Amino acid sequence: MLRILVVFSLGLPFAIFASYGSIILYYNKFKRNESSEDSVHEENEAKAKFEPFVSVVIATHNEESIISKKIENLLALDYPWDKLEIIFVDDSDDSTPNIITNYAKNHPCVNLLRFHERMGYSPSMQAGCKKAKGEITVLGDAGSFLDAQAIRHFVGHFQNPDVGAVTGQDVILNLNEEVGRSENLYQRIYNFLRTAESKMDSTFFIKGEATAAKSCLIRDLENCSATFDTAVGLFLRQKGFKTVYDPKVKFYEYAPLTHSDRVKQKKIRAANLIRIMVQFRHLMFKRKYGKYGSIILPMYFAMVVIAPVAILIGFLLLIPATFFDFTFGATIWGIAGSVLLLSLLLSRDLLRTFLDFEKGLLEALYDIAIHKTHDKIDKVESTRRNN
Repeated sequence: MLRILVVFSLGLPFAIFASYGSIILYYNKFKRNESSEDSVHEENEAKAKFEPFVSVVIATHNEESIISKKIENLLALDYPWDKLEIIFVDDSDDSTPNIITNYAKNHPCVNLLRFHERMGYSPSMQAGCKKAKGEITVLGDAGSFLDAQAIRHFVGHFQNPDVGAVTGQDVILNLNEEVGRSENLYQRIYNFLRTAESKMDSTFFIKGEATAAKSCLIRDLENCSATFDTAVGLFLRQKGFKTVYDPKVKFYEYAPLTHSDRVKQKKIRAANLIRIMVQFRHLMFKRKYGKYGSIILPMYFAMVVIAPVAILIGFLLLIPATFFDFTFGATIWGIAGSVLLLSLLLSRDLLRTFLDFEKGLLEALYDIAIHKTHDKIDKVESTRRNN
C-alpha cells in the first residue's frame, strides 16, 4: 500500500504537467487566433482609428524612490493626452503623494486619489476604477514601466465585442543577474501558456502590471478574496468575456535580487491565485464557460494546489517506504536524483525556476492555512530600482 501511495503521489504531478503541456503544444502549433485571419494592414489601420478615452489606475504605498520615474514613463506614452487620464490611488506615509501632487500641478492628466489610512491593494484599485472616466481602464504598478506603444496595442483589441481584457508581456531588465535570467525563463514559459490559452478560450494568468479592461465590466468587482488584478480575468469570464494575451503590449521591470526575494514574490502571487480560484470555483466544469471552465481553470488548480502537495506527500512517504523496502526506496530516490541531475545539466535556470515555483506554492498554501493575507500592497523592495 505504501508503494502505491508513493508512486501515485509522485506520478500525479508528472501526469498533470504532461497533459496540460500537450494541450498547450497542440494549440500553439495547430490553432490560430481569430484575428490572424485578417490582414496585418487592415488590422493596424483599424487600430489607428480607434482612440477611446483611457484611464490608467495605479495603487501606491511608499513608492517615493521610484514614483517620479513611473510618472515620467507614463507621460512618455504615445497616446492623445486629451484622451488619457492617470489616477494614482495612494495611502502612503512617505513623500509619495507630495511628488504626485507636484506633477499634477503641471500635468492635468495626472490625478491623485488620497487615503490617509492603509487601504490595501484591492480597495485602492476598486476606488480608482470607480473614479475612472475612461472607456478602457489600464491597471498598472508603480514598479513596472509601460512601453510607449502599450496603450495603442491595448485599445485595438476592444473592437472585438468578445474581449473584456488584454494582458501584456513582462520584459525583465536585469538579465545580467542569475535571478533575472531565471525569471526571464519563467516568463517565457508563462507567455507560451498564455498564447495557447488565448487561442483556446481565455488566458488565466494576468499581469497586473499591464492589463487593460473595459471599464464598465470591472467597476462592480468588489469583495475580492485576493488581489484585484488576479480577479479580473475570472470575473470577466464569469460575465461571458474573454481575456487575451498580446506580446506586443510590453512592460519592463526588475526581477528580485535574490532567490529568497523571488520565492517571497512567488508566494505572494501564488497565495492570491489560489484564493481567487477558490472564490470562483463555481466556474470549473461548467459548459457555459467553454474550455476556460472545462480545461484551463481546473488545470491551473491542479498545477498550483494539487501538484506541490502531492510532491511533498510523495517524498515524505518515501522515507518510511525506504526503511521498509530498501530496494523500492533506493530505486525511487535514484530516479529522482537522475531527473534532478539531468535537469541541472540541461538548464540550471529551468531547475531553479521549478524549485522556486514549487517552494513558493507550498509557502503560499501554508499562509492560506494560517489565514495570512497579502493584500496590503506587499512588494519585494529589490524590484524597485531607480537606474
